[in-house]
Amino acid sequence: MKDRTNKITIYDIAQQLNLSASTVSRALQNNPLINMETREKVQQTATEMGYVPNWIASSLRKKRSNILGLIVPRTSMYFQSTAISGIQHEAHKYGFSIVIGQSDETVAMEKELVHTFYSLRVDGLLAVASMFTTNFDHFNPFIKNNIPLVFYDRVPTDFQGYTITGDDFKGGFLATEHLIKQGCKRIAHFSGLLSCNLYQQRLSGYKEALAQYNIPFDEQLVYIHDLTMDSATVAAQQLFDAQKMPDGMFAANDSSAVAFIREARNRNIAVPQQIKVVGYSNDLSSRIISPSLTTIEQSGYNMGQKAVETIVQLINHDETVKVTKNYVFPVELIKRESTAL
Repeated sequence: MKDRTNKITIYDIAQQLNLSASTVSRALQNNPLINMETREKVQQTATEMGYVPNWIASSLRKKRSNILGLIVPRTSMYFQSTAISGIQHEAHKYGFSIVIGQSDETVAMEKELVHTFYSLRVDGLLAVASMFTTNFDHFNPFIKNNIPLVFYDRVPTDFQGYTITGDDFKGGFLATEHLIKQGCKRIAHFSGLLSCNLYQQRLSGYKEALAQYNIPFDEQLVYIHDLTMDSATVAAQQLFDAQKMPDGMFAANDSSAVAFIREARNRNIAVPQQIKVVGYSNDLSSRIISPSLTTIEQSGYNMGQKAVETIVQLINHDETVKVTKNYVFPVELIKRESTAL
């Protein structure tokens, strides 16, 4: 058996079976010109010998790799994991494989991943921007070389290409309006960093709901942080230590809302009796926490499917279908115990 520095090739398989290299190549591709018995024999021998196809060389020959690159902040995020599931299933349907890169919410890693996927000659790139990305020039090699690029969820502001997003403005509005209709008049908001389109829109929806119901906007009730459990706990402590406690809380993700509820419980502040809480994303924690969390459903799985459908149409130059440039998914308010009396 050859070692990693001397990889098995189709010529080694051909020599082992006393076949031509072209016959082995066709058999490995399931070419119907090669009879089934030979195909099975070649494929079995290739497996036994540890043959690994050189897909980069193959993609150069075919001018297509049938591989899509995918950049996400963290695969552990509930929304991203459901979107990845939709992407994986939809990509398989179209005959594409997915290679996933995780930026860990750092711009440096995001840049490295973009460079890697470009070097690997993927057929297209799906991307969710890190929370800290404000300059998107590192994606230019894809744009300048007409390699399909689709952003979903977190997208560049004023991006001229293809995007798939949820209706975050509407989500912010629905969450805040629901709190108002439940009797809240002093509503706090935990926002993510405003360099990110999601949190800009959710904050704008929050402000619009206050304005429509004639409730003055108070910037001291808005806490901007990275929306981790730890930072949300600190923000909740600051909010509860303030002289006048709010009667409503809209958090821009569920983990922050959960952290807020836990801190309220630690201080014997009753949810929803004393303060009502709405989160965002409808992740698993929203159903496990007690009281269960009212939240906004984003449809991550469907968004992932739509992202793949869009990029495949761009790859195939499908002129029979009009590709929506900026597709916006509707959102839904899921009412649970954290806002019920």
